[in-house]
Amino acid sequence: GRALMKIMQRNVFFAWQLLAILIIGLTLGGCLRLVADYDSTTFEEIIKIGKKVDRFYGDLLEARATDRQYQKYADKYVEIETDLRSLYTRNKARALNNESTEISEIILKIWVKYKTKHAAGNGYGDAIAKLDRGRFTRLFISAADAETAKKLDAGDKDTEQASK
Repeated sequence: GRALMKIMQRNVFFAWQLLAILIIGLTLGGCLRLVADYDSTTFEEIIKIGKKVDRFYGDLLEARATDRQYQKYADKYVEIETDLRSLYTRNKARALNNESTEISEIILKIWVKYKTKHAAGNGYGDAIAKLDRGRFTRLFISAADAETAKKLDAGDKDTEQASK
């Protein structure tokens, strides 16, 4: 009874050690991927949509505050929301792409939130529009940076090499 139990415990422990060694070996050998590959189409889509959002806010800020009724911007909201949903879907469909997926989801959620707020209040103040424009600029920069990081050479990603 006890001898058999000790043998089984030893075998389970050995199996876990073997699994750990295998995972470490695959990781160090480069066989195990942790991040999706760089996708130039996604990068270009990020830049294109970021430009549309920036243009949206530029047009909004050029209009007098009294002329910023939601209905005047509804078509642009829908167009940009469609682009953002496409970017989210594209990121979600790619394996090992959690960070980019999360960033695109945040951008989409904030866009929908601001759209709903504009529709409910039927206006958009200068200060809020400038803050919102800045927030989207930072988010699109983060999205572009996340995609660009995927194309770094293995040596550029190696923090041990960077310190030598």
